[in-house]
Amino acid sequence: MADLKVRQLDEQVAKALKTRAARRGVSLEEEVRSTLTASVASRRDAFRRRAAAVRSAAKSASRKGTDSARLIRKERDASG
Repeated sequence: MADLKVRQLDEQVAKALKTRAARRGVSLEEEVRSTLTASVASRRDAFRRRAAAVRSAAKSASRKGTDSARLIRKERDASG
């Protein structure tokens, strides 16, 4: 396990974390740990969903025999 020290944390953020910890009946340390863990997991899951969508789109495009030059022209023309 890593130790982490956060300096110059905005007072409102610290107060909100303390309030959430008190409502949940856990320590401030546990609240911060769970908040960070949830944030990282959420971002990781979002990345996995985007990657899966890109892979799926690439597979369907390759099945159709998509010409990359055509895709580049379309993208270029759309952006002006």
